[in-house]
Amino acid sequence: MPGKRYEGKDVYVLTSNRTFSGGEEFAYDMKNLKRATLVGETTGGGANPGGPVRLTEHFDVFIPAGRAISPITKTNWEGTGVKPDVEVPKELALKTAYQMALNKLAEKATDDRAKGEYKHLIEESRKELDQMKLQPKAGQ
Repeated sequence: MPGKRYEGKDVYVLTSNRTFSGGEEFAYDMKNLKRATLVGETTGGGANPGGPVRLTEHFDVFIPAGRAISPITKTNWEGTGVKPDVEVPKELALKTAYQMALNKLAEKATDDRAKGEYKHLIEESRKELDQMKLQPKAGQ
């Protein structure tokens, strides 16, 4: 039995340079169907299915056995990855998407109390995001 459709609502998909293969296809499809906003980093670039083929006792090679082709773009993300709509480091992607969602909700709010609550949450979230931007990345 089909579930209730999730239509008319904003969807955010978080990506990083480690998003690969099936995760990339989901992000690519959602972006090109205009069903979601991608937030984060460009993905890894693995679109073509295949597998290892042993050439010698100590050497395997990955051989593509197919090619994913989008009916919308007539191509895929092999070697290039999927570029997000909003580029931010992966560590900031969730908080950035949250900030975007709050801003949209505030725009749509009709009563003053809700607008005030959203304004407060937006300010708190902005401060947290600013603090995160100042923190050094791991390994630096």
